[in-house]
Amino acid sequence: MTDLSDWGLVPSSDEVLAALPEVIVQVDADFRIRTVNRSDSPIFRRSPTPGDRLEEVFRGRAVGAIASLIDRAQRFDTAEAEIDTGTEMFKADARRLTSAPLTLLIFQDQTTEKQVQVDIADVRDRSGLLTSVSDELRTPLTVVLSYAKLLAEPDVELDESVRSTMVQDMTDQAWDLAGVVEDLLAVARTEMGELNVVTVPVNLVANIAQVIESMGSRGWVINVIGDRTVTALGDPARFRQIVRNLLSNALSHGSEPITVEVSQTDRSAMLRVKDRGSGLSEELAGSVFDHAVTGDITLAPGRIGIGLWISRELTGLMGGRLAYLRERGESIFEVTLPR
Repeated sequence: MTDLSDWGLVPSSDEVLAALPEVIVQVDADFRIRTVNRSDSPIFRRSPTPGDRLEEVFRGRAVGAIASLIDRAQRFDTAEAEIDTGTEMFKADARRLTSAPLTLLIFQDQTTEKQVQVDIADVRDRSGLLTSVSDELRTPLTVVLSYAKLLAEPDVELDESVRSTMVQDMTDQAWDLAGVVEDLLAVARTEMGELNVVTVPVNLVANIAQVIESMGSRGWVINVIGDRTVTALGDPARFRQIVRNLLSNALSHGSEPITVEVSQTDRSAMLRVKDRGSGLSEELAGSVFDHAVTGDITLAPGRIGIGLWISRELTGLMGGRLAYLRERGESIFEVTLPR
């Protein structure tokens, strides 16, 4: 093997350290910098010089984490942590030197890597949302288009009861489509930070009745029980959107009887949508309010879409809470709003 010294090509140790992408710092027991291989890293708020204390050169949000890292390295020989400066992310390794009372800090800039991970997660979320929306739109559109084409055929002879049933099915599916579009508009406004709600008295039973009437007859019985005078503070239109989503979910994935229960406490008004379905698995129950959830919903394999997610967002904007419960054989979506 050829010795580089034979060619006069032996670099100094300082040159080697300066060429490394990592930032390497030696810190003494008083948290003063002894040496640093490069001073142009964004982890510093100014160029460090020997003798500077940690708080004088490192960005403020990083100082406490670095001091803790040094303390752990002195006790356990090595330690590592992620350092967030507010604008950049660093992986930090600390090692206790045995030859001197010093700690060696090695910082690797992971800002770009973290941003890539965030971007990938965002793309996956949006892809899942698009898949979710496509699934929600496809079924009602297929029914509406198929029935419309059949009804438009001049030579097709249909019994009046069959024709009436098809028209009713088209109406029901169109209602579902309108709901999906309303949810999509709410999602878009949420992402732009433009989703607003008003705060006025909302009679719960009266608004629930409006939603049930707009849904039309689907062969299901929905029982509304409770005090008809219960009034919450919120946005009537957004409250009806929440009720529509919860009833649609019960109709799609639940089992009769479906009950809408209204009650109140001194401070809160409460709406509970109950059904006798077998409910959600533990895994789904923990993520049921995500953008889109896919899984086996016991009696009705399929998906729960953006409706529940946007319902939780709307409830929160009105100062309330939306939760999923399982009690005494019933699946319950519970909305709590201020009185």
